[in-house]
Amino acid sequence: MYKLTFEKRVWIVKQRLQGQSPCKLALARKVSDSIVRRILRSYKSDSREGLKDNKTGRSGTVLNANAKIIILDLRRRFGYGAGRIEQLLKQRGFSISHRQIEKLLLMNGLVVPNFKKQKPRKWIRYELPNPNDLWHTDWSYDPYTQSQLGIYIDDRTRLITSYGLFRNANAENTMALLKVGISAFGKPKAVMTNHGSRYYANYPNSDQCNT
Repeated sequence: MYKLTFEKRVWIVKQRLQGQSPCKLALARKVSDSIVRRILRSYKSDSREGLKDNKTGRSGTVLNANAKIIILDLRRRFGYGAGRIEQLLKQRGFSISHRQIEKLLLMNGLVVPNFKKQKPRKWIRYELPNPNDLWHTDWSYDPYTQSQLGIYIDDRTRLITSYGLFRNANAENTMALLKVGISAFGKPKAVMTNHGSRYYANYPNSDQCNT
């Protein structure tokens, strides 16, 4: 489940106090409307204290002592990896994930971290310091309605400023969405569009933003 940090919960409250609807805030943070409303209730009852983190969720898995002995023995005697050990343990009645097995092996120095598995990100997150410094826009096909989905999103806040379904993804509809976003949230300093894998920013010099 998507976890909101303290800073993001504070952001939700601030945006709500400025008049943003819970629905739009939920879309911006990719959470359900009920989560946003729960955050707002916490703030109403306990002020800023109600937004602070509380340690929740399940505690870390504690491995059975016998399971630890078997895991370490299988590794030392046969050199089995975490996946193979997981399968063998299932045959003996132990249900332990290969991640927990991997952690135990790492703690005992029987394996080394495989940094090749930690692939570098193929994307770069752009985040300017202020809202409306930059909006991103793109089109995507919606298979459920068989329409083209256009969207504008603020770079700093990740707020969806406008979106819509159209028959065609063209400049006319892109401009129509931009005007809707501007009427609701004001004019951005720049708009970034996606042309294949190449991005560029356009800085409007007049009252109308270019795309």
